[in-house]
Amino acid sequence: MPLAQRLPKLGGFKNPFKKYYAVVNLTKLNRFEDGASVDLNSFYEAGLAKSGEQVKVLGTGRLRRRLEIVASAASERARTAIEAAGGTLSLVGSPVPVGPEIEVAAATGEAETPSSE
Repeated sequence: MPLAQRLPKLGGFKNPFKKYYAVVNLTKLNRFEDGASVDLNSFYEAGLAKSGEQVKVLGTGRLRRRLEIVASAASERARTAIEAAGGTLSLVGSPVPVGPEIEVAAATGEAETPSSE
């Protein structure tokens, strides 16, 4: 048998920068009291996410409570449903990746201004 057929095959590409989220639908948020402030620790204590995981709120279901929610990410449908119920949604962390040029300029205190030459 040829050597190429005897060697094991590699598993393929694995993205090392992929973000994993604990998914929470709107129907799961009805377990909290009306007017409550729900942050990441509240998700962990309620058993909706494991400790240390990022939480993403999705718009499946119906929200019947006015909540102040702090999550890592959220879908647009979830945001509109939360605001329609009278609640607020705020996201923790930076959703936009920061490039190395911006980090270097921020560390040195230089502001990047476009020059009109």
